[in-house]
Amino acid sequence: MALAAPPPVNVLARRVHFDWLDHETDQWHHSMPEFGAGANAVSLLMPHAEPFVISKVRAGLLSLPDPSSELTDSVETWIKQEGAHFKAHRDFNRSLATGSRTARALDRLGSNIFAWLDTRSDAFGLAFAAAFELVAFCAARWAEAGLRRYFTGADERSATLFLWHLAEEIEHKGIAHDVMTEHVAATKKYKLAVLVAFAVMIGFTVVGGLALFSRHLSVFNPIRWARLIGWGFSFAFVVMPIVSASVSHDFHPNDLVDPPWMAQWLLEFDPETQTLPLWSDAGLAATGRLTQSRPS
Repeated sequence: MALAAPPPVNVLARRVHFDWLDHETDQWHHSMPEFGAGANAVSLLMPHAEPFVISKVRAGLLSLPDPSSELTDSVETWIKQEGAHFKAHRDFNRSLATGSRTARALDRLGSNIFAWLDTRSDAFGLAFAAAFELVAFCAARWAEAGLRRYFTGADERSATLFLWHLAEEIEHKGIAHDVMTEHVAATKKYKLAVLVAFAVMIGFTVVGGLALFSRHLSVFNPIRWARLIGWGFSFAFVVMPIVSASVSHDFHPNDLVDPPWMAQWLLEFDPETQTLPLWSDAGLAATGRLTQSRPS
């Protein structure tokens, strides 16, 4: 029998438009190109990861004999959020791949990884979706802990894309888990799924980030490599305790403490214009707003 989940968190579907015309997507982080390369690798994975996760959670919900209206509403809004994420990353990646064979090769690799995952059982796919969402939450918590350290010197528009995505991962962190816990078979596969999700996210980020970074002249700078190693250890310090706790019987993602800035930043979203304040390393979010979204 499924455990009772903590009270649901209000989730809002936001559709934010990013225009990449005349904006650098390959080397958008001017002071730390190695960080930008790793983030670009994550972006290249998202148009494959997000549709997979959406399909498994939607299938899990539809297979329930009598899902609550509350769970159904939460999942529907979550799907809108995730759909907006992968469409935004898809547009970013098109710009990125225009002049980069490496980016195009990584895009094909991401497609192959999730095509293989799609051959696994539906129960495993649902467990993977819940685990992948948890790893994404860990990435958001890690990023906020070093917000100025990681994003100072970055292009405001590119930084805003990644931070918007991470902020919403915090907001909806427990929804895929709620669907998974309604399926005994999926819950039983969670331990394996969380290892695979961690390996896919971290492995692709490392391999893809290094491949993209190798195109930069600064690849020979030892300080860059020291930073990469340090980030790896700091991320492991954040993710390993959470992942370890997640396999316990009474775990629920909504029990985790959310980092504060991203939640406050999302409150600045204007539903009429569908805009967010642009990231600013000086004022965090105080240098104007994104271009008004295009009509759907």
